[in-house]
Amino acid sequence: MSICTRTLRQTILFSLIYFLGISSISEAQNLNTDKFQYLSPVPGSKLNSNETTIIIKFGDPFENYGLENNIIVRGNKSGLHSGKIILAENYRTLIFKPNNQFADEEVITVELSKNLRTVSNAQIPALQYSFETSKINVNKKIKSNPEKYYKLLSSEFKFDKSIPLHKDISQQDIFDRMTYTIQKDSLPIDFPELVIDSLDNPTPGYIFLTPFGLPNLLPTYLIITDNYGIPIFYRKMKSATFDFKKINDSTLAYFDLGKYQYYILNNSYDIIDSVSTQNGYIADLHELIMLENKHSFLLSYDYEKVPMDTVVSGGDSDATVIGIILQELDENKNVVFQWKSWDHYKITDATYDIVLTDSLIDYAHSNAIEIDYDGNILLSTRHLDEITKIDRQTGDIIWRLGGKYCKNNQFTFLNDSIGFSHQHDVRRLHNGNITVFDNGNLHSPQFSRVAEYQVDELNKLVSLVWDFKNDPESYSRAMGSARRLDNHNTIIGWGFSSTPAISEVHADKSIAFYMTLADTLLNYRAFKFPWKTNLFVTDPETLYFGYVPAGDSLIKPLKIINNSEKQIEINGLLNRDSAFTVITPLPIIIDAFKDSTIQVKFKPSLGETYSDELYLQWNHENERITQIVQLSGTTISSVEYDWNKLDYTLGQNYPNPFNPSTTIKYSVPELSKVKITLYNLLGEEVATLVNEEKTAGKYSVQFNAASLTSGVYFYRLQAGNFFETKKMILLK
Repeated sequence: MSICTRTLRQTILFSLIYFLGISSISEAQNLNTDKFQYLSPVPGSKLNSNETTIIIKFGDPFENYGLENNIIVRGNKSGLHSGKIILAENYRTLIFKPNNQFADEEVITVELSKNLRTVSNAQIPALQYSFETSKINVNKKIKSNPEKYYKLLSSEFKFDKSIPLHKDISQQDIFDRMTYTIQKDSLPIDFPELVIDSLDNPTPGYIFLTPFGLPNLLPTYLIITDNYGIPIFYRKMKSATFDFKKINDSTLAYFDLGKYQYYILNNSYDIIDSVSTQNGYIADLHELIMLENKHSFLLSYDYEKVPMDTVVSGGDSDATVIGIILQELDENKNVVFQWKSWDHYKITDATYDIVLTDSLIDYAHSNAIEIDYDGNILLSTRHLDEITKIDRQTGDIIWRLGGKYCKNNQFTFLNDSIGFSHQHDVRRLHNGNITVFDNGNLHSPQFSRVAEYQVDELNKLVSLVWDFKNDPESYSRAMGSARRLDNHNTIIGWGFSSTPAISEVHADKSIAFYMTLADTLLNYRAFKFPWKTNLFVTDPETLYFGYVPAGDSLIKPLKIINNSEKQIEINGLLNRDSAFTVITPLPIIIDAFKDSTIQVKFKPSLGETYSDELYLQWNHENERITQIVQLSGTTISSVEYDWNKLDYTLGQNYPNPFNPSTTIKYSVPELSKVKITLYNLLGEEVATLVNEEKTAGKYSVQFNAASLTSGVYFYRLQAGNFFETKKMILLK
């Protein structure tokens, strides 16, 4: 055999090994790599960004002395590199940021001398390894051409105008009060059409969504709406936005497709920060996780040129293949952990419907990150039909869980032969189970559902313990989300569906809330959170009128306090019950850090207890900010219920309002596990009043609220498949 022939065969063999599962450059160049906890880029890896930083974790913290003289980074084209050295994560993570980019398609060698020590004075072994940069920086070209990026993004959805997106559902007469309210509300002419079709004891809180249009990714609105479909916040955006959600009690986040990054908002809706992937990668819209220590987790889609003719028969010799980059950023936005699909997944791991002979191949398509109970990472990868558990310390794969067409599933499904397919939104629940939004693209027939699995990680066994379908024919070809709420309800976004909608369902699968979207719109994810703006607040937060005889009236003051440095204008008012009216004329101008008082009138016409919400709106420049005030009053001193019939019953607490004690009656017709839980206005659980098995009978429980502040609370009875929620008022 000639030298040329042998070299050619070696080259072909190397290409096949590399592109089926990235191989090392040369084991001979590695020294002591196995003695380090984590190295990035991975030793011997290819397809690395020429803007990458170098991350080294030994396990024990580094001593911060002499680092600059003991690390050498050299490219075989670009030569010796100087750079900034950072010790992050309490000195456990050494980061080298080159001052200049590496060259394309060059071998980078990293050397660490044996002179370094840990903070406990232990010697750190010498280190040497190499990696290789990509041939072409495709990501940079895409970033400079947004139209190309939008086209690539839209290709996932395979939009076809001939396919109906939405079933016509008329608004039902039983929601006349909601219809009346929405008709009174002044919204922009292009505001997305949102229709409430069902409402049955939904969880207190607010729906977060960002509807958008296809195929052109039309500019959209950030929207927060209450259970009646009334927007308490909206902001019209110049480009498409996704994944609008609460990060913590005082901050929100959303992805801006026009800027390739997430923006962080405070509770006055001001932009206070932005987050994006580093190392030359374009941030992806699918996920942002932020921890209490201010670390962030994001995804990037990595566009690389790959000669697919060396991978599969008939492959394109100049194909663009999309890999996945997962990054963890610290509080200073340094990359402290990076995981690349090229290093762990084979291109041929993709499910059978991903055409590997195309010119553009999205072989992985990760779409969700979850930080697991043990601190490791769950990664949902749609085009592998796989949930991957990744060791957050080493980057190694711990296990791979997948459906029927997943090529690397390590688990046995005990009672669900098809598993999940092309899923979204993996989440670990408090009970240890895992939920996914199962799009079901490869199910036959196609259908979508939320699936909750009990996962035995030790014995690799999986059991389906709960699932929910919108209807037997419901199918969401892409997008979608499922989040378990604190009261065990589930909020579901149906994504790219024939019925674009958002559902909230009880544990017994009955519908608590159902909102449909206009048939021209889609919504990537839907969330429900307790939330309250601090831009302006009221004193009191709850306006209680007490006893007013039917036909009489009472006027009370309500102070509005501007907490911001800008002037605000209350120019919109909304409430559902005509017994309550604001008699102060609009607009109400409030200067920075000042306050103004309005007068609210209660005039009941019937003998009953009244409660309502007053929406104080600031509508300006394609934006609304709302503060909600609870209103209540009564024409009778107490509300009595007929307890002669033994059934599942939850009575109104009495007295109501109360201070500090009140009594709640309830009944159950059979042996039942009974739980009565108290929530505040933000939907946060504040007390458990009953949590035990009860035989058939009538009961009462006394509650002392001495430790709570004045305001409106909700108490919820769960007994068997029965759920009911009522409102109580604590007035001190």
